Amino acid sequence: MNRQQIILSVGALLAVVLIYQLPRVVVENETTVEVETHDFSISNEDETTFTSLRQQLKESSDIKKSINFADSLAKLSLKYQLIDSAASYARLILSLDGSREAVAKASMIYYQAFQATTDAEQSKELASKARDGFEALLVEDPQNNFLKNKLAMTLMTTEAPMAGVQVLREVLASDPENREAILNLGLLAIRSRQFDRAEERFINLLELDSTDYEAQFYYGVSLSEGGKTEEAKAVFEKLVSTSDADPALKATASSLIKELENI
Repeated sequence: MNRQQIILSVGALLAVVLIYQLPRVVVENETTVEVETHDFSISNEDETTFTSLRQQLKESSDIKKSINFADSLAKLSLKYQLIDSAASYARLILSLDGSREAVAKASMIYYQAFQATTDAEQSKELASKARDGFEALLVEDPQNNFLKNKLAMTLMTTEAPMAGVQVLREVLASDPENREAILNLGLLAIRSRQFDRAEERFINLLELDSTDYEAQFYYGVSLSEGGKTEEAKAVFEKLVSTSDADPALKATASSLIKELENI
């Protein structure tokens, strides 16, 4: 998980104000895919990759290659928070082919865009599109816990969010140590302000893997939001001092320590 994803995830769950908001102005290019303008810097390497992939997509007559080009462009778009562009590539993939592979790729693009957006209405729309794909895929593979985990989180945007919780519980019933399900339940517990329950979930993950630094980070968040300031600081300080932890997690934990010190 990169720094931007951490900020967005915590922000969505805890109503933290984001540091920035990227513009999303849509235009059309030759491939009829929506490409957003931006006022931030894209690295020269990624700009070159964007140009190359767009050209290859435009010239491609092979459906499978076109899908792969569109998938790569969507992932690169998400790296820069170009949500509308990513969604357009997902639509393009579905227009090219209705195969299981195509539906899976498009659904994951929609899902990742749903997780990345900070716009509530756009989040619901993207979650709905992802959900349609996951439900179709689960018809053929009803015991696929990877898909069920993703489906569960999209259900949280509906008028029946408990349906998503139920799906996560089903995953744990079949696989009690399923990391993604435990993590998701912990994050949902934070969102519903059940901080003691959230702590239990993240402690569970740390018991399964003491090097699960993402779980350690969210354990600290649970403690912090539950008013356990000193305990939270200790968790974050331990994370910051761990040499092999993700630098992005450590940087965010360090920032939270400073905030806790000012309380």
